[in-house]
Amino acid sequence: MVDIVLCSDNNYVMPTAVLMTSIGHANKTLDIHYHIVTAGLSKDSQEALIRNKGSERSNVTFYTIDESFVKDCPIRPGEHLSLAAYFRLMLPSILPQNISKVLYFDGDIICIDSIEELWNMKLEGISAMAAPDMRCNDIRNLNRLSLDYADEYLNSGVMLINLDWWRKNDVQNKSVQFASENHDICLFHDQDTLNVVLRGSMRQLSIRYNLQEHFLEPFEKQFISKSHFDDLQTALKNPCVIHYTGFLKPWHRECVNPLKSAWLFVYNKTEWKGRKLGFRHKGFRLFKYRLREFLSDYHLAKSKNIYKNTDFSSLEQKVLDKVKVLF
Repeated sequence: MVDIVLCSDNNYVMPTAVLMTSIGHANKTLDIHYHIVTAGLSKDSQEALIRNKGSERSNVTFYTIDESFVKDCPIRPGEHLSLAAYFRLMLPSILPQNISKVLYFDGDIICIDSIEELWNMKLEGISAMAAPDMRCNDIRNLNRLSLDYADEYLNSGVMLINLDWWRKNDVQNKSVQFASENHDICLFHDQDTLNVVLRGSMRQLSIRYNLQEHFLEPFEKQFISKSHFDDLQTALKNPCVIHYTGFLKPWHRECVNPLKSAWLFVYNKTEWKGRKLGFRHKGFRLFKYRLREFLSDYHLAKSKNIYKNTDFSSLEQKVLDKVKVLF
């Protein structure tokens, strides 16, 4: 049995369902137990997730928790996250004590290959495994958190977690305390917290298990050291997990991620098929966004589309073909 943890709320049901659908179709031979952690999901939302679990070999358990435990953790005005971002910190006490490890996924992800090898990786003596963040060697992140360059900086969107280690070392309380007392430096929320609290105890996953948006940029624009370039090349040739880390998600009409088409293909295999996507920006902000992009076509403004002048058609088609085979 593969134990997978997802955190969701009523506003994130559709992306969570897309993720579950992708996992199920990419792992048809695996028995999967989804542990969905939430501050409260409506009955309709729960039923929708069960209907879109992706495989008849999957089952779902919901855990409703009290947000007050993480109420002092930083969420700033205008951020696209909620306190649910910190729920994974509470896994040691939320999940049954007989579960010794879990695979955690953020909701802005699709899986397009088997996770069996990932699940079977050994965790003896380590707290978790996670892939390098797309800004892992950015000295600004390291300095902000008082990390050494050798520590690097890992992305918490995909984690193979040793729950026994977390329980033994009180990761839950240490993490919540750190986040609550360090609002000024926790810019990336629970991810910053885990990089500090688990410093020296984590091991790295290949980038193919967490191919983040800015890994698609040219190598000369990367914030990772050259030591990761071979791994990144491998990930781009054969990704397993695609993580849409940008402010604009693939369910936003403004999203220009070159791999958006893969997400949309899975989306159209769920019960939301054919429903029109909405805009991330609203009102005057949407007007400004559209005006900027219009003016950029005539070189009168700088586009916010970092992919505008790069041809991703080969990568996009390769990933889309890989997704289509799953269905």
